[in-house]
Amino acid sequence: MRSLALLLVLGMALAQVPIGVNLPEGTSLSLNAEEVVFDLTQRNYPPPSFPFAYSPTSPSGPLTLRLFTNLEGGFAVEVEASPLLAEGGAEIPASQVEYRLNGGPWIPLGPKVVLLTGSGPTAGYQSYVLEFRLVLTGQEVPGVYRGSLLFTLSRL
Repeated sequence: MRSLALLLVLGMALAQVPIGVNLPEGTSLSLNAEEVVFDLTQRNYPPPSFPFAYSPTSPSGPLTLRLFTNLEGGFAVEVEASPLLAEGGAEIPASQVEYRLNGGPWIPLGPKVVLLTGSGPTAGYQSYVLEFRLVLTGQEVPGVYRGSLLFTLSRL
């Protein structure tokens, strides 16, 4: 009889342990391409008239911009564009590179522009279609030009 009572007591034993989660603040911003190239040796150059807009040769289609944030409050995605410089010192201003987001209007890149704003936290990753084009005026000198685009996701 004692063994039966002991088994009943052991069968009803409870245990409790604490559980916790340490969820870090997180933001992520990514593009599906590492560079944007306008190789006009592969295009019809010179164009029939100026100004003329060229799409990139690489990537061959739009870029995908993906962002995530679990932070409360507003955020902004900015892009800072440097002028395109040739080895001989020739320059194409950053404003001759234009962008559009999700099929919207074409907008010249300044030295710095706000691509989009929103508020978080986001429900997973958000994707945006980002396109670029190069507008030539006919005054550009031949050369290989290089520049950079710096994308930043920050709190408002």
